[in-house]
Amino acid sequence: RGAVGGGGGGDVAGLVRHVNSTDYIDNRMTRMLADVPSRMAVTEDHYRAARMVIENKFLIGMTSDMSETVRKRLALYFGWREMEGREGCEMEQIKRGTMNELSPGMLVEGSYEWRFVRKRNHYDMKLYARGMAVFGDQKMRVPVHSLVRKREKAIVDEAFGHLRNVKDQRDSSDIPFFWHIPKASGTTVKETLSDCYGLVRTEMIRPPSSLEVIEDKHVLNVDLTTPDAVAVAKRKRVADRGLADVFVSQLSLEGSTVFTTYHMGRAFTIMRHPVKLAASLFYYRRIATWEPTYRPEYKDITLQEYVSKDGYYDNWMVRMLTNSKLGGLNESHLELAKMILKEKFVIGISDHMDETFRHLELYYGWAERKEGCVNFHLHSAPSNKNKYPVPERGGPEWTIIADKNKYDMALYYYALELFGDQSEKMFRAEKAVD
Repeated sequence: RGAVGGGGGGDVAGLVRHVNSTDYIDNRMTRMLADVPSRMAVTEDHYRAARMVIENKFLIGMTSDMSETVRKRLALYFGWREMEGREGCEMEQIKRGTMNELSPGMLVEGSYEWRFVRKRNHYDMKLYARGMAVFGDQKMRVPVHSLVRKREKAIVDEAFGHLRNVKDQRDSSDIPFFWHIPKASGTTVKETLSDCYGLVRTEMIRPPSSLEVIEDKHVLNVDLTTPDAVAVAKRKRVADRGLADVFVSQLSLEGSTVFTTYHMGRAFTIMRHPVKLAASLFYYRRIATWEPTYRPEYKDITLQEYVSKDGYYDNWMVRMLTNSKLGGLNESHLELAKMILKEKFVIGISDHMDETFRHLELYYGWAERKEGCVNFHLHSAPSNKNKYPVPERGGPEWTIIADKNKYDMALYYYALELFGDQSEKMFRAEKAVD
């Protein structure tokens, strides 16, 4: 918590008198971490020692974001979870603690009193600022407890159990499932499915979510964009209603759970180089005012600054496949993601869309309603195109994005191998799976 915001109760004048008294001990956090006696002045060297301690020895929480601190950071790191029958206890305690916070009107940021207290705690203010940066950085790096990973792995196994294996024999009740990776030709794929093959796909284009089929768009107006929306679709048993020919979701794991034992999913995805994907998404979110992910503040920073920010969401594909939305990743996450891709997904590559659609036609038995329609969508009218500067291969931007997304990089190169392997072994004979 910020050095200025400490304390509770009393008036501002009393606080100032306390801080100005000879009994007041300044920079308490720095002193504790650097072992500085109360009568000794704190120095820059002490601050650096304290900073090194919090950077290397502590999981950082913030009173300003206790929900994130308790429910995500501490739970992930220590493997804690609420006791059975005490669901909601965490939020109850967090709300109670928030109510006991210092009154907003007691000490006004920027006031004389604020500046006075801040000056007396100069090194704690610096340490707090560094702690905020570490808090942001740890979001994607905090080690995940083995108990948490065990629970996450069980969820992964159950979710992808709703999908057929790629090489399983076809059943007429199977439903295609497209895992839509953002900025990887997904919009082009969706429009091609509907326009060229006449397939009804899932997508909420007229809120709220419903079971309405919008005939002229070949769309079932159901929302599969969030875990809560997927849960609603599951309760409605939408997969068993025969309303859609292809289910589409950016949630590979949650989206898979829509399918049932009566109508299993049969999945495919289109993958793109992680560096190009990150750059495309960054520049797209700058301009996409119609999207909920629109970020006008990105216009004021560079791609490199965006990727270097604390809390940058790295390795999106591996995280989605392994149910590791937060916390650190390791080789076991990558190996699990590889196994899921190999067993459950027909792989498409955004740089090889003609070959990708040849595979999809053979695998699912799709045929164009209008000759040349697929070629038109892929080459003459690709959807959602956004012109942007592509990072130079091997340059500073390329290097930092590739480093931050090292597990997605490895998964992408593995996907290229799978793409070639599937082309050779499954689609060379130019016939669909029996």
